[in-house]
Amino acid sequence: MSYSRPDETWGYEPPETASPADEPAWGEQEAPAEPPRPARRGMALLRRAARGGRAPASESSETGPERRPGDTGGAPADEAGDHTMPPPTPSLLHRLPAVAVTVVISAGLILGTQLDRPAYAAGIAVLQLAMLACLVWTRRVAGAWVPLAVGAALAVAVDWAAVAWTPVSMLPITVLLAVAFQAAAFGQILRRDHKGVIEVLGFTMILCVAVCGYTCYIALSRLGSAPPAMYSAVVAAGTAILAARAVDLVMPDPRINRQVARGAFGIVIGTMCGTASAAYAGLVIEGPDPRQAAIGGLLVALTAVLADLACGYMSASRRIDGEGTAPPPVIGVAGPLLAFALAGPVVYLLSAYYIID
Repeated sequence: MSYSRPDETWGYEPPETASPADEPAWGEQEAPAEPPRPARRGMALLRRAARGGRAPASESSETGPERRPGDTGGAPADEAGDHTMPPPTPSLLHRLPAVAVTVVISAGLILGTQLDRPAYAAGIAVLQLAMLACLVWTRRVAGAWVPLAVGAALAVAVDWAAVAWTPVSMLPITVLLAVAFQAAAFGQILRRDHKGVIEVLGFTMILCVAVCGYTCYIALSRLGSAPPAMYSAVVAAGTAILAARAVDLVMPDPRINRQVARGAFGIVIGTMCGTASAAYAGLVIEGPDPRQAAIGGLLVALTAVLADLACGYMSASRRIDGEGTAPPPVIGVAGPLLAFALAGPVVYLLSAYYIID
């Protein structure tokens, strides 16, 4: 009996030899190998940048921080140029012009009544033109020539009417104001670009009212018993703005609004100081009753302080919209100019019909 050795190769299969790679046929080009993932993503970013697009944050973070033209490093470009962030508090030198302009306007309105009426009207015209320039610069509306032209023409017309019209009346000033509204609407038709027509028209009307507000001081200076009452009202407006601005110098926080660089304490303290100064003026100046002067001073001071604050909100709205606004010194000067202008009709009504019996 013979013994046969079992087959030890049972169940064993030798590995197959790798088949040669398929080579391209004669005359064809070999397909390029697929690039690695980072290189492929970089090529996609380059194509997107060439088309003017912007890479997502997740992709740009892998390929490196994105640099914009003008970047100097440090904070990201989005945070450094974000116009929706609250502005910093202006420096002391940028806030002093508002205080100086308030003192000049208050002294000019009171002491100017001792001059001849044409000279007083010429000084009022300077204030009107300065107000137009500062407010248009702050607001930066489209078609700025319309409010400038209409406002300047209205200033000349109403100042002449306030000086030459006899007897003293607000009727010619009201008629000229209505004509200015029509001219403002007609000016929108002459514009080549009708972008923001409603905004420009409304802004022009507000400027026209403010221009006529300064003319009220000329009319009051011609009334016999009204100037003493006007003195107390102008003192109230000037003191309120000065006190509010002075408090903002030492206590700028908390703000009345995070986007407006004005303190909340200044608004309240300014109104109180304006009321107190009007009551004291009623005791010193012969003519106005102290109690009525205090009540009238409260209304005038509140109007002046809120009008001054309105310039800050107007500037903040333009900055948030990305349209840009005037420098801080110009905004500070525009506030008192608008405040005395909008307080003019209130001063006229109180001085002519309430403070003086």
